[in-house]
Amino acid sequence: MENRVYYGEYSLAYWLELILNQKITLPAYQRHFVWDEEKMNALICSIKEERFIPPVTIGAFTDASGQKQHYIIDGQQRLTCILLAYLDIFPNKEGFRSHLTALANGTEMLPEDGIDPYDNVLEWNFHTLTEKGKNKIDILSHLEQNNYKPLNLGLSPDFWSSHFLGFSYIVPASPSSSDQQKYYTKVFREINVQGEKLLPMESRRSLYFLNNELEGYFEPAFASGYIVKLAAMKQQMDFVRYLCLLSAYAKHQQVRKVARSYGYRMEEYIEDYVYSVVEDEYEELFGKFDSLFANRDYYADMERLEQTVLDLNLPKEYPSIINMDMYFFGLIYYVLLKHKSVDCTRKSQLKQRLDHKIRELKATDKHAQAPAQLQYMRMRIEESLSIYHSYLQP
Repeated sequence: MENRVYYGEYSLAYWLELILNQKITLPAYQRHFVWDEEKMNALICSIKEERFIPPVTIGAFTDASGQKQHYIIDGQQRLTCILLAYLDIFPNKEGFRSHLTALANGTEMLPEDGIDPYDNVLEWNFHTLTEKGKNKIDILSHLEQNNYKPLNLGLSPDFWSSHFLGFSYIVPASPSSSDQQKYYTKVFREINVQGEKLLPMESRRSLYFLNNELEGYFEPAFASGYIVKLAAMKQQMDFVRYLCLLSAYAKHQQVRKVARSYGYRMEEYIEDYVYSVVEDEYEELFGKFDSLFANRDYYADMERLEQTVLDLNLPKEYPSIINMDMYFFGLIYYVLLKHKSVDCTRKSQLKQRLDHKIRELKATDKHAQAPAQLQYMRMRIEESLSIYHSYLQP
């Protein structure tokens, strides 16, 4: 039996019904809503003028318990814009940032229960709204003032029933939830949303979906708070990159064998690492995940790593990948993968040694100019491990 694909179109009114009644949903790996008002207005204009708009891709999925879902594989940004236009609101990111500043300054206070009533519109998707109600009145009545701003689009009531958006609906051949996950992961990673290519870290989240119990291993919550400057832009720590390279080192105990034969195909190397953890593949490259964590129980070690990062008071932002690598390669390797503890009472001396070595590495022009080259990355692994080894507790 082959995968089946059906094509058609729904009125915007029917798309809204599917969204509001949660008959279509976003898989966990989908990125946040990232479009701005200008893009949303351009989409609504295209719909009004009946220009071509790429169809939304929906996939039938049966989870391990036999429950059937209808996942939005491609089209989150478009469908979210349609919902926002219908509600005539848009997430007020600047207002939310001001709210956070006010909380930090003490000019605003949280309720007695300590729960912030504002939606975090900086990391947001339409589920935040559909959880508030199944119709426009219910949703709008549950919004905090200034958390969303009015749009005043002036769309007529019949706009929603008289305009249409196409779809493709995929029904996988295999009834296995694991096979379906693999298939949709592949589809998702091959798709660009309205021409916007997914960042590697965003695309990779679809791989973690293959086993959502491991999401906290590949992308622990604390890692998002550590930032590195890359090519004039700031990016959160790519934690799975560290896991990949250090697991390869743990397997071979030779830095020259890390990423050997992959060259500049680092994204493929990381993808293979994720499959090695999820499905016990590529043992020859990374070893067995169970050999690092008995019964796949990484939770206590991950908590200890997070606490050690806090105890060492490591910087939150790094001016280059050289700095971040030196601070984290040795730390993650020994605390997480080797289950050891760092002597945090000597943190000042440890950081001095790390900073001294960073200055040495940056003094080499080629290293500073091309830190992603394999030879220099391997050098940082070796140097960081060497320094941290001197600060392990007995």
